[in-house]
Amino acid sequence: MRITVPLCVVTLGLLFNSAHALDRIMIEKFDGAERPQNWAVNFGHWEPKDGVLVARELEQDKHAAASRWQVPFADGVVKLKLRFAGAKGFHVGFDPAPGTLDKQGHLYSLIVTPTQARINKHKDKAKPDSKDEALATAGFSSVEGKWLDLELRTVGDNVRATLSEGTTVLAELEASDATFHVSKPAVVFRAMGGDIQLDDVEVTVTKPADPPQPKAKVKQ
Repeated sequence: MRITVPLCVVTLGLLFNSAHALDRIMIEKFDGAERPQNWAVNFGHWEPKDGVLVARELEQDKHAAASRWQVPFADGVVKLKLRFAGAKGFHVGFDPAPGTLDKQGHLYSLIVTPTQARINKHKDKAKPDSKDEALATAGFSSVEGKWLDLELRTVGDNVRATLSEGTTVLAELEASDATFHVSKPAVVFRAMGGDIQLDDVEVTVTKPADPPQPKAKVKQ
């Protein structure tokens, strides 16, 4: 018998890091009929159904399905379960907080397809010659239709990603870049093509985001 509880975002003070500072944990299980609080949709379909979040690209958007769970942090861990049900690809990553970098566009993403995982540093959209850069890549046999466990950990300029099916580790990736330490205003999710299913999305904030940068005063 399935028990459905109202959808909510749960904040738990359960874990301490080595400095004994209280971590902040956000968990979403999609047991309700609405998306979580502070989960903003930019493009595509992102709706809970049967206890999972179903995401898909919409043809009329002419853009990958994109959404942002607005949990700001500098360092943290993102964990989730995902299943490919027709999607060609899935991204989880970050944008730099406004004013932290002289750059336009995304910061970095873990990109997963049914046969590959990689960490990409994204291009600077303000520079015509800038391109995405693959920092780490791993291939594996097709996982279409299988539930996977994903973990993306960011500490300073270092990123570590793990993708597993049950007890089998499919990919372990590490990357670093001098820009990765900046504050991040949200976790960015993207889906390409058909359906991707998400469940048990968890964000642990181990280092809070810096306060927003004050806007420069304009002289009259």
